[in-house]
Amino acid sequence: MLKILLLITIVVVAVLLVRNALKAASGKRDGAEDSARDASAGAPPADANLVRCGACGAFVPKADAVVAGTGYRCGGAGCAPKR
Repeated sequence: MLKILLLITIVVVAVLLVRNALKAASGKRDGAEDSARDASAGAPPADANLVRCGACGAFVPKADAVVAGTGYRCGGAGCAPKR
């Protein structure tokens, strides 16, 4: 009887270890696919500096903002600097 309980315990532990290993491997793979998808979609990096548009208040990446006088403009309709 003790041998059967020991065998069942070993099988249960083995199944749990395999399941956790597969779950961890698929999580790493899913994360790599997500970051590759974000990079290919042209999403700005997470650490991009954002500036606020002086006209409408929208936050835009500093690289895309238009410098206007003492601040920035988003370049959207009605926010472009007047010339």
